[in-house]
Amino acid sequence: MAVPQLSAQVRALGTPQNYFHGRSYAEVCLANNIILFNRTTRQELQRATFELRPHHRCVLVFDLQTRGVVSIDGTRTLLEPGYGLLILPFQSHTFPDVAADEILWLILTFETEQLVPLEDFRGKVFAIDGTTLVQLATLLRLYQSPDDETSNQLLGLEASALITRLRPLVRKASVARMTTDQRARQLLKDIDALLRSARGARVSINEIAAALDISESRLRARFRAAYSTTLGSYLSNYRLHRVIELMRDTRLNLSEIAGELGFTDSAAFARFFRNETGSTASDFRRRMLNLTTPSAAK
Repeated sequence: MAVPQLSAQVRALGTPQNYFHGRSYAEVCLANNIILFNRTTRQELQRATFELRPHHRCVLVFDLQTRGVVSIDGTRTLLEPGYGLLILPFQSHTFPDVAADEILWLILTFETEQLVPLEDFRGKVFAIDGTTLVQLATLLRLYQSPDDETSNQLLGLEASALITRLRPLVRKASVARMTTDQRARQLLKDIDALLRSARGARVSINEIAAALDISESRLRARFRAAYSTTLGSYLSNYRLHRVIELMRDTRLNLSEIAGELGFTDSAAFARFFRNETGSTASDFRRRMLNLTTPSAAK
């Protein structure tokens, strides 16, 4: 038997004027391959790890305790407790300053093919309100439940609902304070545009300098001054994560991936991957895909 409140709501519906035209929505961000984890100390947050390099995943950061600074592509943003932000794919990010040793930050990373809706988050912080906390608690409960298809589908839908609900909050938020000048930000945009057009194939610093009509030495100096890292390191990181992105496609073997990304031979590809990750490409791929048969990843 329906409860009284539901009965009243059903009776209030009435008759639709059109049975073929209902409520619809524009493009939404559907989250998948979700990972949730915490950072409870300054040391954990600041340690240099492979995961902090520019990569193809989205990273939602929720500051639940202790003020800190997040540097994204050289732009330093103050993140207060009770606020969060989103790091977009291939954005370089570090945590250069944290107010205390003990922290409590929740990190939600995910993949999506719908990146356009996430542009609303670029350069902004959002407030973590009561409804967001309830959604995060639901996400944590689902993430800690058995790893099965039903739980994972619900987890993906709940994460997508959280992102959808945060978007209007972000639109109202003030733009995060910028400390990197416009010229430096434009430099990175131009470099990223060249890398995207190359689809992960090797692009030399000399080729980038020629395309931007600047000397190679000047380009290297400007990049290091703006982002506190070398352009060569940035390019290696970008290429590495393009490799990892292609590894998810099990239809491609490692030789095909190496060829698509412009490596001269499989040995050069193997050396590059081991130097960057400390692991062989086949072992890394097997762990990433959680494959039970090693032959499927080769």
